Amino acid sequence: MLLMEKVAMLNRQNETFALAMIIEAKGSTPRHVGKMIVYRDGTIEGTVGGGLAEHFIIEESVKALQTGKSKIVEYKLNRHAKDGIQMSCGGTLRVFIEVYTSRPELVLAGAGHLAHALSRLADSLELPYCIVDDRLGYATKERFPNATNIYVNEDIEEALLAANLTDKSYVIIVTKDGDDRVLKTALQFPIAYVGMVASKRKVITIFEKLKSEGITKEQLEQVHSPIGLEIGAETTEEIAISIMGEIIKLSKETKPINLTGSLKKLPVR
Repeated sequence: MLLMEKVAMLNRQNETFALAMIIEAKGSTPRHVGKMIVYRDGTIEGTVGGGLAEHFIIEESVKALQTGKSKIVEYKLNRHAKDGIQMSCGGTLRVFIEVYTSRPELVLAGAGHLAHALSRLADSLELPYCIVDDRLGYATKERFPNATNIYVNEDIEEALLAANLTDKSYVIIVTKDGDDRVLKTALQFPIAYVGMVASKRKVITIFEKLKSEGITKEQLEQVHSPIGLEIGAETTEEIAISIMGEIIKLSKETKPINLTGSLKKLPVR
């Protein structure tokens, strides 16, 4: 598989990675053209020439993944030059590190009017989403034509388990009932976000019930409820916008796990 085909595949799979690409090479350098995929743990595919310069580029790519920001780095491959690195090639290398961050994967627990409004916003933002519900008449491909999957089970907990929640999952609980069971199930997984539509009184009741069932205070502190940004939302569409706004805001603020300490020692080629 060509490297850029792999980049396209990783992007389709909603993975987080960086693409380091030589954009300028002056004088003597190991390579004048080269691309390299860098993952969060420092592993790579492809090359920009090897040696100490590549080692530094990998380190800078991992840092870029931690901040979520692309950047350009430049190295003088001359141990005798000011600000040069310990190489003898003598040339200069500029590399663009492009960060590809995963998009939130929405899990809409509930298939009613609010979920439908959220799905339309997800479509316009090109965010993947799946539907979880216990009602065959609501959770249909006709109502949610762009859903990646629709999970329906008369036991909504089983439907949610079938969604295979991951650290990219943003779970939005907008069920007609059974909020406590859905929330308890969601909190068993290392998800990126969980929010629940509920009044303040209902939130207190649900939290007390879940604490009596073994859910910790720390777990409950991760729950966004009442859900959404404070924008005075009243209509279904306005509430959907406030929820999506909160998810967008949090997804931009969330940083990948800090792997600096675990970045393996890379051989200098």
